Amino acid sequence: MRIDALARKVSITTDMFNNSFRPDIETKLRLFADSGFKYIHWCDDWDDDVLYTKENIELYRRLIESCGLKCMDVHGAGTSAIHITAEEEDVLDKYIRLLENRVKFCSAIGGDAVVVHPPSDDRGSCTLDSKLDRSLCVFESMRPLCEDLGIALAVENCYPSDEKTLGYYFERYPSEYVGFCFDSGHAHVNRNLNQLLKFSNRLKALHLHDNRGKEDDHQPPFWGTIDWEKVMQWIERSGYQKPVNFEITHNPRLFEGTMKEFLDYAVRSIRKTLAPIGSHETS
Repeated sequence: MRIDALARKVSITTDMFNNSFRPDIETKLRLFADSGFKYIHWCDDWDDDVLYTKENIELYRRLIESCGLKCMDVHGAGTSAIHITAEEEDVLDKYIRLLENRVKFCSAIGGDAVVVHPPSDDRGSCTLDSKLDRSLCVFESMRPLCEDLGIALAVENCYPSDEKTLGYYFERYPSEYVGFCFDSGHAHVNRNLNQLLKFSNRLKALHLHDNRGKEDDHQPPFWGTIDWEKVMQWIERSGYQKPVNFEITHNPRLFEGTMKEFLDYAVRSIRKTLAPIGSHETS
């Protein structure tokens, strides 16, 4: 099944099969293109500390272009140790270098935003307030490069404290520099969707996927219990102009079959999700 009728409205994340079939980048890009997708969100290596070389960047750029795809945005990188509030200065510097690398990569392949995970709200040695304050050095360090390249940082909702965290950054930085990556699955697990709706004017990227309110399953729409009519109407009213991105992940425990079969299933779910939005434009 192809997504042709709604292709200009839809994006898919590149790591859909990274935890199961593990295809090479060219194989999965061609699979997405053959299924009718025109746009991608680059999500490879988001949980790694790999730095893309100039050769890597040029190779990925050519592969994306040769498949007839366009990258809209990129997921920033990091690990459990290398993150936005790392306490050791050398580790924080590594995180900043990773983020700089992905911003340059995003610019080179034609995207306009890099997704950033905010400080966690777990009860460690530091309070959330102190973590947020510490994270500002990252935003200050990145600002000249982002503004020079025209790349925004899109802060993703990840924790129950998202309303406070997003408000903290949005009060300090203009929307051209710091925006919002809305993750439907995280909002459902954290039960804070209603608190996030007020940030619609900051939307820069989307991570749409489904779950049943307990685990971050990253499944196609209607697999779980998210209110998709509410979510999609909110996105439509927000004025968000980019293709709607789905961050769906194949899990062999939840779906038996080939990559093509899972992608066909995902396409059917996506078409059902977008039908109300696209009904006045497609037949």
